[in-house]
Amino acid sequence: MPARRPERLRPARGRARAALLFAALACAGACSVLLEGGAEQCAADADCARFPGSVCDVAQATCVRPGPGATSSGGGSAPSCEAAEKPVAELSGEVTKDFTLTCNRHYLLKGTVLVTPGATLTIEKGTTLLGDSDPLSPGILAIQPGAKLVAVGTPEEPIVFTSALPEGLRERGDWGGVILLGRAPANLRDAEGAPTRGRIEGLDRGGEYGGDDVDDSSGILKYVRIEYSGFAIAPNNEVNGLTFGGVGKGTIVDHVQVRHTADDCFEFFGGTVDAKYLACQHAGDDGFDWDNGFRGRLQFLVLQQEPSLADEMNGFEGDNDALGTTNSPVSEPTIYNATLCGKNREVDLEQYGILLRRGTRARIFNTVVTGFESGLDVRDAAGEIEIESSVFFGNLVHNLAYPEPAGSVQDDDEGFDEAAFLLDPARGNREVDPRIPDCFNAEGPELGPSSPLTEGAATPPDDGFFDATATYVGAFRDADDRWATTGAWAVWSRK
Repeated sequence: MPARRPERLRPARGRARAALLFAALACAGACSVLLEGGAEQCAADADCARFPGSVCDVAQATCVRPGPGATSSGGGSAPSCEAAEKPVAELSGEVTKDFTLTCNRHYLLKGTVLVTPGATLTIEKGTTLLGDSDPLSPGILAIQPGAKLVAVGTPEEPIVFTSALPEGLRERGDWGGVILLGRAPANLRDAEGAPTRGRIEGLDRGGEYGGDDVDDSSGILKYVRIEYSGFAIAPNNEVNGLTFGGVGKGTIVDHVQVRHTADDCFEFFGGTVDAKYLACQHAGDDGFDWDNGFRGRLQFLVLQQEPSLADEMNGFEGDNDALGTTNSPVSEPTIYNATLCGKNREVDLEQYGILLRRGTRARIFNTVVTGFESGLDVRDAAGEIEIESSVFFGNLVHNLAYPEPAGSVQDDDEGFDEAAFLLDPARGNREVDPRIPDCFNAEGPELGPSSPLTEGAATPPDDGFFDATATYVGAFRDADDRWATTGAWAVWSRK
């Protein structure tokens, strides 16, 4: 990172009306980059007239002020995406117009960066964003309802959100995280019982979400990695790695890894968003969490828990809402093909592969649950729950569930017997070795079974989203199915 601070240039005419402050050291240290005024961009030097002494970097469509050794042919020079050292651009405030982040710079998220309704933030493949660790205002990227994030990487050129600290010093909780907010339904109510919008945890402004558009789109995330996130705003108020609030099924989420976050990897507050190929490694809390009426579809999920943490953390954790009401829409995700690998050691607190409580419904199929304290806990009346065609193996205290009535101290399931429920022959669940070579290896996990777990597997719906050919249990067909460990998009490490 350059030694001197980026220079922010302000318009000559009075106070800046900037919604986005964007500053960087560019042109191999020879230029200072600026952008103020709602993500205005330039096409020629004349567009930068309001910044005295500046020219247009045509490649970046941004105004720069040349320093010693800089050149401009209608604009300043720009580094390549392959450069070993890249300038760092600083982002803060609000993005109010369409804007593109390019891969020949890194971008430092200073405080909460809000993309506001009507604006689209596009991130080129191979781009890295750095989350600032300011304890008073950690870096967060939040997409408001009506705005979009288009972040489309590739297996070898992913888009990476990481800590601004140097490699080797990065830890979970260094910065905030990524938050997508939309206009799809959630089940929030005001004091009078009337439907109301939600407010996402972790944001001090601009965090409202929810509406009535099930098809709402918040953009596209493909081949994205988010790491070292989860900054604690206050006790028990951390930002998740990737948070969805009222996000609709017009949003595309495909191949996203969250790793070494201090809170949940993925949390869904209401909404109808669908997602495929999600990987979670070493979260400080749950792998996949849902609340407030989430009704999306999920397929191909993998979790590897952090064995050194003793906190209660679960593979799946679902609620209808925090109070356990029957508010509609009732949470009811549909999940096929998941591999959930716990800590593979006993801890003092109970932890579960699947924890369902507070009135949630769930439809879970073709899932492997291994290495937890126990497989399943339902903490209130069972309601409409389907868990079928799944394998429970190697859960250390009680493979399926704590025996009744010796379940969780928070258990109030009116005598519901989870083990008997899972072993009902009609549900097709089994207690057999899934033959996964090493799903607990942090550095190089072997996540696929030695041979396909096809016996008793369910056929996913052929509905345009689910892969109906995935007629096997778990997130991987066999040992050669390496979607989570092939390419640069997903990284597996102990720290």
